[in-house]
Amino acid sequence: MKPPELSIIMPVYNSVKYVAEAVNSLLSQSFTNFELIIINDASTDGSADVLKNFKDSRILPEKFEKQIGFLKKNPGFGMVGSWVRMIDGDGKMMKEKWKLPAKPRLIPAIMLFRNYFVQSTIVVRREAIPEGGYRSGFDVVEDYQMWIDIAKKYPTWNLPEYLVNYRVHGLSATNSDTGRLRNQDQLIYRGLFSELKIDLDDNSLETHLLIKGNDPIKDFKTLKRIEEHLKLLILQSKNVQVYDESALRKVVFNRWLKCCFRARTAGVKVIGIFLSSPLTLKFIGRQ
Repeated sequence: MKPPELSIIMPVYNSVKYVAEAVNSLLSQSFTNFELIIINDASTDGSADVLKNFKDSRILPEKFEKQIGFLKKNPGFGMVGSWVRMIDGDGKMMKEKWKLPAKPRLIPAIMLFRNYFVQSTIVVRREAIPEGGYRSGFDVVEDYQMWIDIAKKYPTWNLPEYLVNYRVHGLSATNSDTGRLRNQDQLIYRGLFSELKIDLDDNSLETHLLIKGNDPIKDFKTLKRIEEHLKLLILQSKNVQVYDESALRKVVFNRWLKCCFRARTAGVKVIGIFLSSPLTLKFIGRQ
């Protein structure tokens, strides 16, 4: 029997309403040389009974074909994802889409602020998977930590096509346990900042989480605190050479621009702060 080119691992926990649809979407792919490893995490809602009804031998439209093709043509890349369309709990298409167009050289710096990949889109080379796989202690954000580990050693990218429909519903882990998600994000950021030789105290951590988010920034003092935080990132990265300097400057500038926009209701002084900041001046080459 020919060994599979691709192994798909699908964890299942109390997903009786959606699990059959998810499995069928995988089995209908045009790329067929794969094994599907389903891990039932002690479901109590009948998910296991649904899974027993599938007889397809691969259980141990073009998504995989395109991603496998990309990895074959680009042997240096360790991982590839794609853009994402959102669907609701009933499978209806939503207006929201996740377009992830950043070039590969920018992605490690982007991951300093956010997870730039959607786990259900990912195809990763076996040799790129870190020893031991997912790290313990990151059960809600285990994918984010693994993508960071892979991106340290390999170029990564998202194919500029919508190859996955991502279901948004209230039972998902990210929606049902925001407190644990936030705590584990903090662990990830502490690790990233440790590599930059930055002691991320509680105030700095709150600043970083604020930069990551989308909430309005209501005063100039907070905006200046954000500016100092971003300046320190660039300085320390230059000192320890963790990130490509030009890539980090571009990513930081984009974050700074968004933060200033979020502070627009604080007054016109925001424009002056933005234009006079070294984060702006050095990026546009005026200094």
